[in-house]
Amino acid sequence: MFTSTMIQLLLVLVAALCPGIYCFVQPTSNNVAIRNKLQPPTRACNNIVSERAVLAPSAVATSSSTKQTSGELLRLLIRKADVPKKGDALNNQINSLVQALISAKSSFSPTTCIDGPLFASIHFIGNTPLWEKISAGAVRNIKGQKYTLDDNSFTNYAEIWGRHLHLKAVGKFSEIGPVQPVVDENNPFSSITSLFANKQSSLLPTPYDYEARVTGASISLWNKFTLNLTIEGTGTVRVLYADENLRIFLSPTDTNVTKGAGEWESEGLIVVQVRVGLVYDDWVDNL
Repeated sequence: MFTSTMIQLLLVLVAALCPGIYCFVQPTSNNVAIRNKLQPPTRACNNIVSERAVLAPSAVATSSSTKQTSGELLRLLIRKADVPKKGDALNNQINSLVQALISAKSSFSPTTCIDGPLFASIHFIGNTPLWEKISAGAVRNIKGQKYTLDDNSFTNYAEIWGRHLHLKAVGKFSEIGPVQPVVDENNPFSSITSLFANKQSSLLPTPYDYEARVTGASISLWNKFTLNLTIEGTGTVRVLYADENLRIFLSPTDTNVTKGAGEWESEGLIVVQVRVGLVYDDWVDNL
């Protein structure tokens, strides 16, 4: 049975799940400087992806250099997920690759890059919320998001003590649109033609905003006891980069955080997510 103190704490934790990008860890101030370059990947590292879920084929409008950057970032993220306690040594290189992908401003397909299974949150840039700090370090805790285009629904998922104690927030999302159209100063009609081209194409430009509206949340204990909570809130999910295997989201500074969550997470934070099957091959999707 939940005590009143436990319920209050869990309510706070769920509040941190609610709008937009919910849980951001790995503050950049704590990143460990890498003084030595990474050694070339060993055979075991090269096989690490092939032994898990098969990488999805690329359907993103990217250059070959962007694809290479994405592949290298994916390799480092998998290494970090494999050995979380030692993964901090990779943060500087990961941050550099993240910035390179953001700067590329590649287009993405919502059907193949947003819709689908859970994407596990592996790397974060920003302040660590309280609920992340109290998650049990003795067990593996999976956190991530799942988006479904068929009904425009999403699920925010976070484990506190493995699957034995986890939090879930659900809601609906809708498109807001590109942050700003690409404008050619020499062509006053470029913004119009750019928007028209995007309507004709299945690819969307980055950065691209979605509105996320949380409609409810729940706490599950041992997968037997569930406490449903009435939680509501809205936030903005900004896609900075997305392909079929990884994506980079931003919670803009103008996000309207659910009441009570402001003290538990900061705005303007970045999260890097990887398709869950590439990092946790024993994951069973019951969301």
